[in-house]
Amino acid sequence: MMAELFLTWFLVFVRAGAMLAFFPIFSAAAMPVRLRIAIAGFLALFSLSGVSLPENLVTSNLIGAIGMVGQEVFYGLMLGFVVRLVLFAVGLAGHYIGTELGLQLSSMIAPGETTPSSSPSVILQMMTVMLIFSLDIHFELLAGFQQSYQALPIGGGSLSNTLFDHVTMLCARTFVVAVRIAAPVIAVGIVINLLMMVLARAVPTMNVFVESFSVRILVGVFLFGFTLSLAAREITGYLKQLPNDFVVVARLLGGGA
Repeated sequence: MMAELFLTWFLVFVRAGAMLAFFPIFSAAAMPVRLRIAIAGFLALFSLSGVSLPENLVTSNLIGAIGMVGQEVFYGLMLGFVVRLVLFAVGLAGHYIGTELGLQLSSMIAPGETTPSSSPSVILQMMTVMLIFSLDIHFELLAGFQQSYQALPIGGGSLSNTLFDHVTMLCARTFVVAVRIAAPVIAVGIVINLLMMVLARAVPTMNVFVESFSVRILVGVFLFGFTLSLAAREITGYLKQLPNDFVVVARLLGGGA
């Protein structure tokens, strides 16, 4: 009985650890690995009440046990990837904005990240993490992880075309959200380019190419600041939909609809 209880905890711990490896907050480079492992262990401990082992697990051979561990790792990575998409969306939106403003070279390292990103991307990522905490989305997702064992038990689940189509739709939605966040800055950038083209025809002696950089940065920075509330509203709508996406992916992995 004790061995079965420990094996159940270990398999839940494997899935939780794999999910936290992609989770936006807990996968941060600034978070110690020991703390992440401890959180995964406590999460597995709190989830034990609703988890049961398959009947043939105790009598299975070593290869079957390793395969089940690998299956749990894949499920955790898939669930964490669904949550991670929100940072991909805001990072892509920041890349669009930085390109329009001419800030490709002004790179910063966002808190918890290891690779530099453009300044608008860092601002949007920090705002996203703040909204995740303020809206208690992380609690809802961790509670959804515990409930995922009802639809996706240990040793169950399978891949399907429906799962592939849904994950593809989620990835495509990140591009839509990114464009909607960056749309005001992109639109104003197009207008500025058109005005500079007209000015270049009207004043041939003027170096419009050089002057356009300062104008785009000045107008774009002010516009980006004014539209941060709209970006926050768009990110909030995405975050409120995130727990439902988490549950749907878990059901599709479990073979449900």
